[in-house]
Amino acid sequence: MSQRQKSFVREAAIISVSNLLVKLIGVLYKIPLTNILGDGMGIFTAAYSIYAMLFMISTSGLPVAISRTVAASAEKGRRRETRRILKMAVFVFGVVGIVCTLFLYLYAEPIAVWSEHADSVLAMKVIAPTLFFICVTSAFRGYFQGLRNMYPTAISQFIEAFLKMVIGLGATIWARQMGYPVKVQAAFAILGLTIGTACSMLFLILYKKYSKRDYVADKSSVTMRYRQIAKKLAIIALPVTITSSALYLSQFLDTLIIKKVLIATDVSEQTAESLYAAYTALAISISDLLPSTLVYPIAISILPAVAGALALNRRRQANGYIITSIRISGIIAIPSSICLFILAKPCIALIYGAKWGSPITMPNGNTVMPIDIAAPALSILAIGIFFISILSTTTALLQAVGKPGYPMISVGIGVLFLTIFEVCLTAVKPIGIFGAPAASVICYMISLYFNMRFLRKTQNLKLSPKRLYLKPLACSLVTGVFCFASYRLLYRLFDNPDGRLASLVILLITGVGSVLLYAFLLLLVKGITPNEVRLLPKGNYLCDLFIRKGWLKDSAGKYEQGNNGNSGA
Repeated sequence: MSQRQKSFVREAAIISVSNLLVKLIGVLYKIPLTNILGDGMGIFTAAYSIYAMLFMISTSGLPVAISRTVAASAEKGRRRETRRILKMAVFVFGVVGIVCTLFLYLYAEPIAVWSEHADSVLAMKVIAPTLFFICVTSAFRGYFQGLRNMYPTAISQFIEAFLKMVIGLGATIWARQMGYPVKVQAAFAILGLTIGTACSMLFLILYKKYSKRDYVADKSSVTMRYRQIAKKLAIIALPVTITSSALYLSQFLDTLIIKKVLIATDVSEQTAESLYAAYTALAISISDLLPSTLVYPIAISILPAVAGALALNRRRQANGYIITSIRISGIIAIPSSICLFILAKPCIALIYGAKWGSPITMPNGNTVMPIDIAAPALSILAIGIFFISILSTTTALLQAVGKPGYPMISVGIGVLFLTIFEVCLTAVKPIGIFGAPAASVICYMISLYFNMRFLRKTQNLKLSPKRLYLKPLACSLVTGVFCFASYRLLYRLFDNPDGRLASLVILLITGVGSVLLYAFLLLLVKGITPNEVRLLPKGNYLCDLFIRKGWLKDSAGKYEQGNNGNSGA
């Protein structure tokens, strides 16, 4: 395997481990928090989702633009230019962050009242300064990612997540002991994120200041002027910002639409709030664990790799990265979708407990627990894991090849359908709250269709779904049958099958068994290549082992040769 491939694997591995730790901390944070706040998690989620939308607007585009621009300059040996890019980015990010912070703080009350979440005003104001901190943080992260140094990003993410957990939980417990109402407790919970983000920003500033290592060979004194840098960043960042913001709009729309539509269909305000809390606090938080931990790092690390290859006119190498990243994303996402679809209920029961929250009185008079709402909603969202994973990867790829406007079109069309279906489906009484996850899946499917079409057209690639995913899909379906059978068998062995201990045993046995079976089937049908294995955690070790055993044929470096050829799949 070449040095470039090793670098790409290392970068993906670093971000994967970081994301895994961050998500684990997030789970450890959410479990006690949901138990402390109970139905008040709806207040926390409403404030966080509105913050997250502004966060996406303020940070999504520029890190990508910085990463691409720095990567291209670094490949050409323009050290001075990379430093100018960082200075301009910090200035622009700082201004954007201040504007977004002031907007959320000053307009927290009208936003909360209009979305039927009036109790979340204080929480929104507490989280508002985070927008400035995260903007500056993102500037530095984009810079280091462009240099293909993922350690600062990984460490800063850990600092942010750890302090969010420790300070957030500590402050919430203190507020509860002091007898403050739930809306104040939710604001204290969010305080941890604000402090954690500030410390993360401080770490990156100090890292840049005191780091002695030169990541760019100083081969050229040529550099763009600040005005040219600003123009280039804006051209790349604007469509990326619109795309990423629109992609995140599903959760933002949940905050604005779900309660209003449910109340309009004669659901009481209390029931609507409980349904919203069950869906957003239990289902959504789990649905994002697998893709964000295992798939999104590929999208983050592939961008500078592809941009750097294209900057040197190594199209064959870039196309090799493109094919590999799309394939490995699907290889991970397909079985994740199927297994989470089957194991939705034990996942929720293990993390949050089957008795989380108060009983919900439905419009038909029946009483259900929140898990009875969240589990089928999570199963629906599980279907979308494949689509959102490949969508994220292809969006990063289109941005990397200099076509950031195309994902904007794809996601824009998807969000249009999301809005229509979320309102229409949620308003249908037999569907109700389940219209929200169904609409999200439809949005991801439509957006992915257009992304794949644009990528095929612009890069002259043969992205046949059959050739990309047929073998992984067949292996995943067999694994799904095993997963379902073992789950139903184990479920019957416990007196309290929805308890945490039972859920842990069920998930351990079915999970480990499914992973081993899926890996065996993939190797049996030759459904994965050495280049793809190397992108997995411990991929180098596994790949070398499989080659020695004769289970894989070494084909490393097959797309490293040649500069101008096109490749297909």
